[in-house]
Amino acid sequence: MTAIDFHTDPVTAQHPRVGLFPTTVADIPGIVPADNQTDGGYLKFRSDHGVAEIHIGVREFKCVGASPPQDHPHVYINMGDADMILCPYCGTRFRLDPRLGPLEAEPLDSVFADQNAI
Repeated sequence: MTAIDFHTDPVTAQHPRVGLFPTTVADIPGIVPADNQTDGGYLKFRSDHGVAEIHIGVREFKCVGASPPQDHPHVYINMGDADMILCPYCGTRFRLDPRLGPLEAEPLDSVFADQNAI
């Protein structure tokens, strides 16, 4: 097994980390804390019933975990070209489902209406 040289490896040189796991959410490619950007009209999804996977019709969104007050920081997630991504806070798996419209999700109650945004 070859050790990775964190000083010369081009991938880790762009995102230097200590250890094998990201130390903050900002260290995970494709995920940005929601506080660092405008709302931008991104849909928010929740998993109040603790489902392992939510099917959605968009690639860019925010995960809130569960409904307030049990929510976690609302994080922006961008799937990029992937069909699936995990939320770094709650571990919910989001899977792109091209059959769903941008305002749809399975389970249906996974779409979160932020009352503070109204």
